[in-house]
Amino acid sequence: MLVKGHSFKLSLFYWLLFIPIFLGISYQSLFFDWQIQKYYFKEFEDFGRYVLVLAISFIEAFIYVLIIRCIVFLIQKQLHLNK
Repeated sequence: MLVKGHSFKLSLFYWLLFIPIFLGISYQSLFFDWQIQKYYFKEFEDFGRYVLVLAISFIEAFIYVLIIRCIVFLIQKQLHLNK
């Protein structure tokens, strides 16, 4: 997968898969995990908390997409070896 001279590219399908995963994780994080509804935009710290939660959700969703891509790659590799 990561060999010298090869580049790692995600197809459009995985980027489209990223969007609902990111939205679901963001919703979960904002309303249930961090209980962000208790905060307001009165202080800069509160805005920073929103940005932090969204950044963590973005990274988490990207990791999920990479895990899905890795699983698909390994399944494809296994199916091609059996032919």
